[in-house]
Amino acid sequence: MGKGDLIGGLSAAIITLPMSIAYGTVAFSALGPDFRPHAALIGLNTAIIGGFFAALLGGVPTQISGPKAPLTLIMTTVVAGLAADPILQNLPFGKEWIVLGLASLCVAVGGITQVLSGALGLGNIVKYIPYPVVSGFMNGIAILLVWKQLPLFLGLMGDTAITRVFFDFSPDNGITLFIGACTLVSIYVSKRYFKKIPYFLSGLIVGSAIYFLMPVLIRSPYQIAAIGDLKAVLPLPTAFFGLLQLPFDSFSRAWMLKILMYGIVLGVIGSMESLMSAVAIDNIRSGRHESKRELIGQGVGNIIASFFGSLYTAGSIPRSMANYKAGGREKMSGAICSLIILFIFLTLAPLIGKIPLSVFAAIIISVGINLFDRSTFRPFQAIRTPGRVRRDVSISLLVNLGVAFITVSINLVWAVIIGVAISAAYFIIKMGTSVIRREYTADIICSNRVRDSRQIAYLNENKSAIKVFELQGPIFFGSADRLAQILEAKMDAATYCILDMKQVTEIDSTGANILVRLYKSMLRKDKWLLISHITANHGLQDFLTISGAKQEISDDLFFQSTDLAIEWTEDQLLEQFCPTDSCRQYELNELDIFSGFSSNELERIEPLLVKDTFHKGDLVITEGDTDRDLYILTRGSVSVKIKLPFSNGEKRLFSFSAGVVFGEMALLDGKPRSAHVQADEDSEVYRLPCENFEKLLAQQPQIAAKLLKNIALVLSHRLRARSDELRMWADY
Repeated sequence: MGKGDLIGGLSAAIITLPMSIAYGTVAFSALGPDFRPHAALIGLNTAIIGGFFAALLGGVPTQISGPKAPLTLIMTTVVAGLAADPILQNLPFGKEWIVLGLASLCVAVGGITQVLSGALGLGNIVKYIPYPVVSGFMNGIAILLVWKQLPLFLGLMGDTAITRVFFDFSPDNGITLFIGACTLVSIYVSKRYFKKIPYFLSGLIVGSAIYFLMPVLIRSPYQIAAIGDLKAVLPLPTAFFGLLQLPFDSFSRAWMLKILMYGIVLGVIGSMESLMSAVAIDNIRSGRHESKRELIGQGVGNIIASFFGSLYTAGSIPRSMANYKAGGREKMSGAICSLIILFIFLTLAPLIGKIPLSVFAAIIISVGINLFDRSTFRPFQAIRTPGRVRRDVSISLLVNLGVAFITVSINLVWAVIIGVAISAAYFIIKMGTSVIRREYTADIICSNRVRDSRQIAYLNENKSAIKVFELQGPIFFGSADRLAQILEAKMDAATYCILDMKQVTEIDSTGANILVRLYKSMLRKDKWLLISHITANHGLQDFLTISGAKQEISDDLFFQSTDLAIEWTEDQLLEQFCPTDSCRQYELNELDIFSGFSSNELERIEPLLVKDTFHKGDLVITEGDTDRDLYILTRGSVSVKIKLPFSNGEKRLFSFSAGVVFGEMALLDGKPRSAHVQADEDSEVYRLPCENFEKLLAQQPQIAAKLLKNIALVLSHRLRARSDELRMWADY
């Protein structure tokens, strides 16, 4: 522990102390003014006990924990409901201590929820609560905080309506309002102009000073509500003693279920608050928090604090930032913060009890104003935009406003439940619209199979029969049926449908059944459904096998890549055009490389060619070789492959069908071979040795020029094809 931890803990304590007292009086306000001093003590217990153990056991070194506004309002709902229960109203002994025991039980349930979430690694689930829900929830809390503090701010007591202040405004109301207003103004003045002084402390000092100076300025008697007789006593684990007097056979079981539900909600929202604070701290200290340990530490802190009577504890961004900026770096800074609060309370309790409630009301009103998410108003500008953006923004705005309305008009728990349900439903609907990332026909992107000009011309005329659909995200019950409808509608003019599943993350039984249904439907219409990127090592392969989809759809229609699937469909189209091309031997006058050559010119060049035969698997060209021979494939098929340096594997770049030329790069630039070429089947080639080409260049320059022109045309065609593909890819 260093000096910085001591100063950091002190800075955080100065901010936490008034907040804890204010939150305690708010949460237990339903128990009346007589309980107010103990309510303030409950708020302090939250920071002292809960904050101490959360700091020591948590996973964020500089985290400062204590009561928070959202959690306090949930506790307010719990206490108000318990206080209004008719069974408790009719008990012969003090209902306040039974309510305290039941509220503390709710805190313990929330702590247990946090411990289990941390132990099971479920803490990250809270990160998936949609932002409109969180924003609407915070906006609703901000409105409630301000609204619930207005009576105290205006000097109204009990259940007096706020409208009374306009018809029966007394001098006491005026003095109370003046003190609260001075407190509120000093908070914002300090926040803007005196940033080194904690602004809550400034408000507390200014408001209290004005209150204590009032008797000097005003001679007439007046009455302003304060906390009350606050005694300096050590916290004792007596919170559950009141439950010993509770006749459980007469108490409503529904309330026990509510306590369980509210406790779980406290655990979830407390986890969210603590983890958001932890992320904010990570950003300034360049570290990484331990989520599991943080949740367990926060949960244990809440469980221990519940025995003493407390609100719910969670990490606080402003207090943690104050700790860090003042020099706090270790866990002891959080523990020191709790000990300083205990020391201040034990030494100044009577003085704290005399501080007027309007001062604390002003502090909480400032919290509510700061808590309001100002970005809520930004979507109003985007509503004017056309199309899907406007729809998405409108739905997010409605969720935000709806959650805020439910928070204010019903309660916080239902606000979270309904907000998450609405967002989940919208997510399902949105995902159900389409999982198609993009679509294209094979005349835009062809396969890496290089063919002769006659085959290319035929394919260019008929490649619209091949449609490729790139899918993304999960294919599940919400999106599978919509996908089937889109595909069936768009396959009227096409014969081959290729589903690129590379970006598909999940597929459920509904999605698998839809694939089978599509396959059978297309088969009846003499169409083909092909699926790419579902191979033996793909994560979705096992599920498709278990669901029976792999048994229904032929294995021949599953391809390792979309390129191979397109190549297969091209072969099917060419089989209809020229079924004998795949096995016949090309003559010289049929080769594109000799297009435009006369019979006399072919007779002169033929002696310069060497005929070679290769069996399946033989290397025609080896990567790195320095030979410069030109190859003309007259029968069979070969593939160009490169070695992959990290995986020790290889990747196919192109495949050549009979009738095409390859190896021209080394002939032209004289550099070593950049890839190796391997025979896919028994193949034959005409090879033009480099020395024979140079002889042709010297003795028959016109024939050599024609040959070079045809090589240039071949390269130009390949480059144009790749340019068209790149243009399409760049458009996404």
